[in-house]
Amino acid sequence: MTSRRTVSLLMPIAMFGVATFFYLYEFLVRVSPNVLENELILAFNLDAKMFGFFSSCWYWAYAPLQLPVGALTDKYGPRRLLTFAILICAASTLALAYTTSFYLGCMMRFMIGAGSAFAFISCMKIIHIWFSHHLFPLMTGLTLTIGTLGAAAGGIPLSLALDFMSWRQVLIYLGFVGIVLAILAFLLIKDHNPDHPHVSMKKEDTPGFWQCLKEVVKQPQSWFVGIYCFFVTAPTDAFGGTWGVKFLVDTHGISRDVASTAAVTMTFVGMAVGSPLLGWISSIFDNRKIPMMVASLIAAISLTLIVFLPHLTGFSASVLFFMFGSFGTYVLAFVMTRRFSQPTYVATAVGFVNMVSMFGSGILTYMVGWLLDAVSSGQLAENGERIYTTSDYHLSLIVLPIFYAISAFIVVPLIRDGKD
Repeated sequence: MTSRRTVSLLMPIAMFGVATFFYLYEFLVRVSPNVLENELILAFNLDAKMFGFFSSCWYWAYAPLQLPVGALTDKYGPRRLLTFAILICAASTLALAYTTSFYLGCMMRFMIGAGSAFAFISCMKIIHIWFSHHLFPLMTGLTLTIGTLGAAAGGIPLSLALDFMSWRQVLIYLGFVGIVLAILAFLLIKDHNPDHPHVSMKKEDTPGFWQCLKEVVKQPQSWFVGIYCFFVTAPTDAFGGTWGVKFLVDTHGISRDVASTAAVTMTFVGMAVGSPLLGWISSIFDNRKIPMMVASLIAAISLTLIVFLPHLTGFSASVLFFMFGSFGTYVLAFVMTRRFSQPTYVATAVGFVNMVSMFGSGILTYMVGWLLDAVSSGQLAENGERIYTTSDYHLSLIVLPIFYAISAFIVVPLIRDGKD
């Protein structure tokens, strides 16, 4: 009896562990251009707009796939879908390591985003099937914590790895890690929980894609929470995931290793700390709207200081990026999604909200590069890179805190928390 109980406890933990490790993995690959920026620019002869487009290709695949992925996961369960998705992500990472074509590189970045689209939704579905609903806010925060550790790993470790190997070798190793993870996912994850059959129905008992989509889209809160997530996710991905390192190197003369620690690692370490903390606070006070508003305002202030303070050191930048990441997290959007969703449509609802948010990330990531090229003088350095001044960055990055202000003052008041 004790042995069976131990196995029944370990099984959900093992499934959750594999799924969240893939979420960590895809997060690391997602933010890798921030650290590999110099190598990618020189390898493919890019300006800021082209680099922004390359980075944003991940989001153009990830965002629209959230709806069908959510519905498919509700219909068929996470096991086979997640295994296939991890293989796509790993194979595309390996292909990117070998390509010399910018356009093929963009396609591989797109395919990595397509595989990554299954990560977070699968985590949410596994939590929904295998864990008590009372643990959902905490487990959601823990998922985001583990995932953002992957983004944090995209800072120091990737930067240090480049001292010993080429960027192509780094991607090759990441590709092989993905293949091993796919095997584990296929072996460990189960779609059906016999102790809770009502949350893991057989596929013939579940509604189809269009029925799931109809139920989610006709719910106004799906749109309001999605738009909120649009404005709070985009600055984190655009700055912490793509432009933060380049900004610190170009405007403050900070070395790439230190800038990677400050911009990438501390942003996502902050998210790793802030996600479960905000989830816990919202549960304690049984209120989500006030924490959402306050967090957005603190993130906006932190971003404003990062962009406009005249003399940032590695330490001061790290502190501010940590504050930005801690309060720029979007965990409460998914807690809210769980509150207004029927159990049958949880994955579809999460997918819808995630889709809207990732469109924001793709748009803002490209927009910053476009703005930098638009306001710059076009002067080139000796190695052929375009030079961007501090003023260029001020004009381009002001949109980041504005996104958070919009979320706090315009979008959050429209959201219904169940207490209103």
